[in-house]
Amino acid sequence: MKKTILGVQANFIEVNGAANESSATLVRNGEILSAIAEERISRIKLDGKFPNQAIKEVLRISNTEFSDVDVLAVPFLHPSQTNYVYLKSAWSTFIDTGIFLGRIMKSFGWNTIYNKFKAPKQHYFELESKKLPLYYCDHHTCHAASAYYPSPFKKALVITLDGGGDGLDGSAFVGIGSELINLFNVPHFQSPGTMYSAVTHDLGFKRHRHEGKITGLAAYGDPDLKEMGLDNLIRYNKKKHRFISKKVAAHSRDLYKNSDYFAPLLEKFGKENLAAAAQILLERETLEFVRDAYATAKKMGYDVNDICLAGGVFANVKLNQRIKNLEECNNLFVYPAMGDDGLSGGAALYTYYKLNPSKDKAASEIQDIYKGGEFSDKEIEKALVKANLQFERFENVEVEIGKILADSKVVGRFNGKMEYGPRSLGNRSIIASPFDPSINDWLNKKLNRTEFMPFAPSINEEYVKDYFPAYTPDDIAADFMTITYDVNPDMAHKIPAVVHIDKTARPQVVRKSTNESYHKIIEEFYKHSGVPVVLNTSFNIHEQPIVYTPEDAIAGFLEGKLDVLAIGNYIVK
Repeated sequence: MKKTILGVQANFIEVNGAANESSATLVRNGEILSAIAEERISRIKLDGKFPNQAIKEVLRISNTEFSDVDVLAVPFLHPSQTNYVYLKSAWSTFIDTGIFLGRIMKSFGWNTIYNKFKAPKQHYFELESKKLPLYYCDHHTCHAASAYYPSPFKKALVITLDGGGDGLDGSAFVGIGSELINLFNVPHFQSPGTMYSAVTHDLGFKRHRHEGKITGLAAYGDPDLKEMGLDNLIRYNKKKHRFISKKVAAHSRDLYKNSDYFAPLLEKFGKENLAAAAQILLERETLEFVRDAYATAKKMGYDVNDICLAGGVFANVKLNQRIKNLEECNNLFVYPAMGDDGLSGGAALYTYYKLNPSKDKAASEIQDIYKGGEFSDKEIEKALVKANLQFERFENVEVEIGKILADSKVVGRFNGKMEYGPRSLGNRSIIASPFDPSINDWLNKKLNRTEFMPFAPSINEEYVKDYFPAYTPDDIAADFMTITYDVNPDMAHKIPAVVHIDKTARPQVVRKSTNESYHKIIEEFYKHSGVPVVLNTSFNIHEQPIVYTPEDAIAGFLEGKLDVLAIGNYIVK
């Protein structure tokens, strides 16, 4: 049996090449033991360089030697295969839209031929004198594996969607037991994810990085799609199982130029309405995709009511709420590392079950996503002394933090294992009371951020229903801050700092069983304030990765000029 699988999201093909959000994940006997993105160690946001440091760190965290690794799994196809799929997608795009992607087709055509005959049939990776062959898994199958295997569902509809990978923009699967069964794939070059990145760029933000700003900004707009000429910008075609957009296809020739569908409308309609238009189109057409996947599964004899999601498009928490509200959907799980940093986990899990057939996937189901490293009191105190900071140690530090929060102070919270994925879930978070709505302005300025969505609420599980009436105890997506809910109108005034203009919020439900320390902080704050909710945002300065080490936390605390640093059992004021 191949028990220990190392998944690595990286560019193994080009020397000194880069990938999107490189990362490493260690899986043993089907369980994710450790996972980390290279950016957290290198301190380069969305670092795509080869993740040498992340590989060493996941091995260290899981107490594993590279010599103990049985298989190296990577989330991409052999170059000859992936270029061929891109070529097929370019042809289907031409058939759909009449847009001829000549330069792209020529490039992928020659690369397909070249790699078929010239590229080595097998690539290898060597570390510590051990050489392992790469186990290839295509991009969207890896997204699907990351969504399904960690979910609590024994069978589910599995949907992936992003701006593209291995020649596809998305896919639909059914997961049953430990099997993933492909229903259909969505060709590349016409994705709503590409459309959404275009509006991100056209409004002056960084594509593939600031799409979340558009989601927040959209709530301020109220566009007329027909007046804007955008109603038919993109459509999902159920007969062809794919998105069709002539303008998005044409824009695919050069994604780093302004689009000819959003940019010309900016002066007349403004940023808010353009953002709202993109959000409406994304929701409308992605819901059609999901409905089609349901119908296809049913036609093939699969009765599924739970949905698993992964891929960068599903970082959109508003979209996820719309999917959860579909009549066909019973429950929803979004992989917490839904972007390309999560591909290393998907590759490792998919490979494990391919090599070790099993009747179920219970070993892979997650209760939490605290898969990074943690640091001892000794390591923390050493860093504090080196930084020449005055500090005090508390045996029951959560009691002290609760008092500090009730005194309207902003706290940088560093404790335990680091979260995997883009959301801070209490262990690498900046936390505060949820009472001052102006905090979204002044704290973002401190952190050099430009945001349009309020900070998130962390709320103890015992009180969620009071604030979010649509929530049910098995709503696993809310544990990872991957979905929005409508806020109870009778409670919204109590937590104005975490409620958006559209009366929604993206909560993190905190369970005592998964993060006892953070749960206790919120409970202590509740004793002082009467509200079981704290404001939560990621512990980082804008354009920097979330902090990982004590040294990172100290630097972020000082640069952000936060009131208090709560680091392990220590308090620094």
